[in-house]
Amino acid sequence: MARIWYSIQGDGMGHALRSNIIMQDLKKNHQLMITTTTKKTYDFLKKKYGSRVHLIKGDEFVYKKNSVLVAKSIKNFFMNLPSKSKSNMAKLSKLILDFQPNIIINDFEPAAHYAAILLRIPCISVDNVHVITECNISKPEDSKLQLTSVRTLIKVLHPTSTYYVITTFANVKPKNKKTFLVKPVIRKEILNLKPKEKDFVLVYQTTSTNKKMLKILEKTKNKHIIYGFKGEKNRKNLVFKQFSEKGFLEDLKNCKYVIVNGGFTVISEAIYLKKPILAIPIYNQFEQEFNAFTIRNRGFGDYTKNLEEFDMEGFELRLPFFKHKLKNYGVWDNSELLKRIEILINKGKIKKPRYELLRSIVPKRW
Repeated sequence: MARIWYSIQGDGMGHALRSNIIMQDLKKNHQLMITTTTKKTYDFLKKKYGSRVHLIKGDEFVYKKNSVLVAKSIKNFFMNLPSKSKSNMAKLSKLILDFQPNIIINDFEPAAHYAAILLRIPCISVDNVHVITECNISKPEDSKLQLTSVRTLIKVLHPTSTYYVITTFANVKPKNKKTFLVKPVIRKEILNLKPKEKDFVLVYQTTSTNKKMLKILEKTKNKHIIYGFKGEKNRKNLVFKQFSEKGFLEDLKNCKYVIVNGGFTVISEAIYLKKPILAIPIYNQFEQEFNAFTIRNRGFGDYTKNLEEFDMEGFELRLPFFKHKLKNYGVWDNSELLKRIEILINKGKIKKPRYELLRSIVPKRW
């Protein structure tokens, strides 16, 4: 049995959904302490794990018109850094000393990475983003963000891990022997679905800022069921729904294809259910640009940054080709991922963290 501190990035629900699947398996044989960085993910995890879940300070991207405002996001990060660091130091110091984790599993949350380095706690990164730093990849041809810059930013926030378990649908190779590639994590609810094809397109948007897209979709012949736009009223061929897990899964199961941004979780679930994908990645979000590029590269669909200039009719003519490629990708479950994590936990937990260092630097008033 290991004492595992599982820390989860809170920007979007994909991190929490993926981590929940892994933690459901881990809690059978291990003790868990869980941290996350937004109220939304905290509330989701609190219902499942109770007092084991703790909210810490984190950062979120600033969005406008389907674009990440990089400068404003960085400005907010540095403005909030002093108070955020002090708050996290006080809270995490007490949690760490009380729980004394001998392993950290981290889904792209920076505070836990730095704690792992400081206290020499073995850290297993489990996420899809580290494919950018730990694998040999190609940069999307029309990406505005340079790969070197993105890798540098990731390394600043997440300097190093003992091991990397990277969930990916990309055809890439790891750079080193401490990196392991597995297929994406799939929820039990998805594994149990039997996909069908009805006459509508499912649209899922991370933010509600891409208003131009609605005007373009309104001019097409397709019926669209749309999630992610609060306050919009149904019109013509556009049906707006508030998110519910049951309703969304039913629509994902029955749609003929999906239109998404570039978020990893929904794309992975669409791939598993053999639904072709049209991705419209958020500007200045390299992870989404890479995911969209990979969709095209693997033949699972296509992507565009400007729907006004995209050939929708041509995309639909290629649907049989996309479905053929998706079928050849096969199906999978989470057994390989869970087995790999268990092996790495057993390797890592033999090391002794230096909790005495934390006791020596933490003020008694904390």
